[in-house]
Amino acid sequence: MPRRPGQGGQVGAGGDAVAAQRADRLAPLLEFVDELGGTALRRWGGMPEVTVLVGERLQPQVLDWRVIRQVDEMVGQAFARDQVGEGAQVRERSRGIMAPNRCGRGCGPVEVGRAHTIGQRGAAMAERVLDNRVHRLKIVLEGTRPQVWRRVEVPSVTRLSDLHRLIQVAMGWEDTHLHAFEFAGRRYSPDEGLGLGPADRNEHTARVADVLRRRGAKGVYTYDFGDDWSHGITVEEIVDADPGAVYPRLVDGHGGCPPEDCGGAPGFEYLRHLRDHPETIAGGFHGDIEEQRAWVKELAPDDLDLGRARQELREAFEALALVEAPPRSAEDTVPARPVSLPPDEELARAAVESSPLRELLALARWFGPGRALTSTGMPRPADVRVAATELDLWPNASAQEAEERAERLKRLRAARDLPGFLPLWRWTMDLGLVSVESKQAVAAPVTEGPSPERVLELWWELFDGAVEGDPGPDTLFGIDPYEAELFPPVLRRLYEVPDGAETSLHDLLAELLGDLTGVGGVPAEEAEAVHAPMLGALYRGMRGLAASGGVRVSDRTPDEVADAYLSPFLPPAFLTGPGPRLPEETEVDCSVALTPLGRYGVRRILLREGVPALLSGGFADAGAAAFLDALMGVPPELHAAEVAPWLAGRTPEDAVREVVEAASAPTGKGPFRRALAMRVLEAVGEPALPHLRALLTSDRPTVAGLAAGALLAAADLPEEEHSRLCAEFGPWLAIDMVAAPLEMGEDHLSVLLALNTTEDTGPIGRLLLEGADRLWRVDHPATVPALEAVGRLHPDRKVAKASRRAAHKARSRA
Repeated sequence: MPRRPGQGGQVGAGGDAVAAQRADRLAPLLEFVDELGGTALRRWGGMPEVTVLVGERLQPQVLDWRVIRQVDEMVGQAFARDQVGEGAQVRERSRGIMAPNRCGRGCGPVEVGRAHTIGQRGAAMAERVLDNRVHRLKIVLEGTRPQVWRRVEVPSVTRLSDLHRLIQVAMGWEDTHLHAFEFAGRRYSPDEGLGLGPADRNEHTARVADVLRRRGAKGVYTYDFGDDWSHGITVEEIVDADPGAVYPRLVDGHGGCPPEDCGGAPGFEYLRHLRDHPETIAGGFHGDIEEQRAWVKELAPDDLDLGRARQELREAFEALALVEAPPRSAEDTVPARPVSLPPDEELARAAVESSPLRELLALARWFGPGRALTSTGMPRPADVRVAATELDLWPNASAQEAEERAERLKRLRAARDLPGFLPLWRWTMDLGLVSVESKQAVAAPVTEGPSPERVLELWWELFDGAVEGDPGPDTLFGIDPYEAELFPPVLRRLYEVPDGAETSLHDLLAELLGDLTGVGGVPAEEAEAVHAPMLGALYRGMRGLAASGGVRVSDRTPDEVADAYLSPFLPPAFLTGPGPRLPEETEVDCSVALTPLGRYGVRRILLREGVPALLSGGFADAGAAAFLDALMGVPPELHAAEVAPWLAGRTPEDAVREVVEAASAPTGKGPFRRALAMRVLEAVGEPALPHLRALLTSDRPTVAGLAAGALLAAADLPEEEHSRLCAEFGPWLAIDMVAAPLEMGEDHLSVLLALNTTEDTGPIGRLLLEGADRLWRVDHPATVPALEAVGRLHPDRKVAKASRRAAHKARSRA
């Protein structure tokens, strides 16, 4: 049986016996699930084993988590005495990873069935600031004089794959060759590239706003790697969308598209020269005279027919969405653990003291008062010498690096020749901390007393860049793209452990290698061969991220061992052969944890990737109705983290009163809210029982029924009271249970009815065959539609017939 994130496992000789005991206890549990809406399970409580068993019975085609909620979560805390340790739960839960479009390893049928787990809350949590925003881009075909260019407007959420199509149509290309994008040294393409370096990133998942984040940001689109057509892309504006406009829009442009396969920009310019000077046509670059004339005839006019170009664009695209669809289906999504974060002001204070943001702000302030720059926009060598002397720009440099830099400063002829300066200057410009006006550096106002929000935005840009890995040879973070490949799964695992808890590098590496050698993975001996290099890469990567303030590293590794593993040239074990002994891997004694800044940064990355990432207690101040509605969109396994802070601000009496009132509506959201309300009231515990008993005599069936359901879920309810409540309120709870999935559509209800019907008619079937009078007499607005739906959908013909008869009686009674 597959395990789900958060589910522990038992191995060994006793495992079968434990499984048999659980199965025995599960049988009566399943019998009562349908009949009593799951609320008769006050003896068990619930563990993930029950969740998976019930989930498997539901089958993967379940389309909404609320159906699972009715069966899965109302099982409650079953088999509590079989709980495993928190560490094992964390290890299994953390098998979800940050960005890839698949569920984390170990996801079972419940995850597959929760196709809309993200729901309302998950969608609201994604970074919606990109919705209804537009990027105005200028696209210039480099090497052309006069320039061939287009100005276009595209939604900020547009994928690079659509931008590729847009450039093809707007320019006039035929899309018959390979292409790739490059932004900040990182390539994006439809596949993984040529295999000669780090794999290309996927253009189908990256958005325009992900790679072009601010005004002035630049990138390159290359088409046809033979002719090498290079298109410079520059962000001119990022603005709100025009409500009356259809995007993409071709705003302006100049120059016709070159002929395909004409030899790139040099060949195109030569053809334009021949067109303008036909007397120079002769044998040469484009063949003989007749062939050259044929090439010239293929040239498009320099004056762009803007109306025709716009029409072609409209026919090709119709419209691109301004609001982003869910970035990936929810069955591929493993929700993140809710975390706590300090106030923005506290996070910002930590951010401005982190490296390299501290150094970048200092550099921007130093150059900001209008210091002259070279013709290439770089600082003059004399200024670099002074700045490097006055400012502590490389606080984490080794003694050897500092000595080498001091020697370079003495004979510096260009700023780019100073090791480490070019990436500092590049990021200062990219972050908008410094701009160039009339060959002078101008500091942005943000460098003097920036707001906490702006500080955190700047810090996150740097953290995200570090996580991506710097592709250049002269890096800002000391992290190469190969090491960065480990970051998504590692950071997700660190995010899943309790706030501030440290995890050893060996445990992290064991989980990574476990993923590699899983079903369909690499052989164990191959994984073992790369164990030492991966440990070195992980060690270097975590040390590199530590400077950003996002990761806390507790390193007890001896210096000589650390030096060996910090080397980027640590070979695989099978290549070492005779010679000096490599340090034993066990000599690396290092553990890591995310800081509050790190949790902030990783959470933003998770949200960008569409992963639900709640903050603990995010609904603590909400009213009961808003709180229950919000829980509808929260994965059930994350409910406890939200319920506890909400209850902490209320007395048991107030909590019972507010929750019951909010869930008392007979129809609409009422059944959904009651399903969630039972979980909340169960969390109140014994102090809630007197207040719930007082509601049993309410003249409102929904109030009395909810109170009865919550009492039946109580752990220590007397047997006599339990039996009495089952007899009095059981049928009403069964109808109310059917009402919730029925509100979402009959497909959801049909899955619920299939529960536990493989060998007999199931609990609902037995109730209909043996005591249908108990159901058709229920005073519930959904009695008739619920019985009619069961009559149409129940897989057992006898049960369906009995339900239709009961529905007929209920209609007649009404």
